[in-house]
Amino acid sequence: MKTPATPRIADGFPGERLVILPQNVLRQAGRIPVCADLCVTHIGRFDRVLGHYVDRPDGCAQHVLIFCLGGRGIVHAGSSKWFLHRGHGIVLPPNVAHRYAADARDPWTVFWFHFTGARAAAYVKMLGLTTRQPRFWIQNVDVMIEAFEECYHHTIGGHTDSDLIGLSTTFMRFMGLCRTMKRSPSTRRRHTEERIVRSVRFLRENLDRTLTLVQIAKEAGISVPHFCAMFKRQINCGPLEFFARLKMQRACELLMQTDQGISEIAYGLGFTDPLYFSKRFRLHVGTSPSEYREQAGR
Repeated sequence: MKTPATPRIADGFPGERLVILPQNVLRQAGRIPVCADLCVTHIGRFDRVLGHYVDRPDGCAQHVLIFCLGGRGIVHAGSSKWFLHRGHGIVLPPNVAHRYAADARDPWTVFWFHFTGARAAAYVKMLGLTTRQPRFWIQNVDVMIEAFEECYHHTIGGHTDSDLIGLSTTFMRFMGLCRTMKRSPSTRRRHTEERIVRSVRFLRENLDRTLTLVQIAKEAGISVPHFCAMFKRQINCGPLEFFARLKMQRACELLMQTDQGISEIAYGLGFTDPLYFSKRFRLHVGTSPSEYREQAGR
């Protein structure tokens, strides 16, 4: 007697994790300059998903990044196909027909992102990927899992501006990490990543301070020019700009969750001039701190 064929489905697997940002949330994100540059619209992870199959004859509106943590699968895009196994990632361009499926004997475990934004194509180009060669390989899968989890964390607490800024900022770092770690990482590359991780942690732990490039580079243990070039190469923005984004994410949280005055928040985030803080907030979030608090209903 023949074994029944495994049904082919796109989702609905036991234990799956899948978040699709609603359209009203995406419109909200589009009004935030940071998110307008790079915005995650879908994020998820499936583990050993026998029968996983997705077919999009017209493609989709976003870039699709798939990363394989184990098992095997196949991806077709246009007239080409690529096999993925542990450590392989692929980025599919918008509006190009594609389909992908888990291997029937050794189904893959994957996580993925759909993303868009004014600078989305620039981030893909930064990875050195093209429509002819959209696949890459990273040896250190554990580092990529940790980076994915950091992104996913910002989707489970709600869809506040703070969450959206956090998601865009951590995904920006994820893409930079892909660039640093793709191919077989040398000892030098591993040291580079360790220094970037250490400096990002240092920035997160010192949001109440006004840090200079000299102080941040000293924490990483390298010269300012080398550190700035290394940081921008990985994260695609300068360390002070990244620090400002972290501060604005925290400011959104404080405006929503506390009754602290705007000046108090500004001083608590290392700004000596509340007016300058308000200008920076508007630049990143697209509205003034007082307007943001009013819209949040506080």
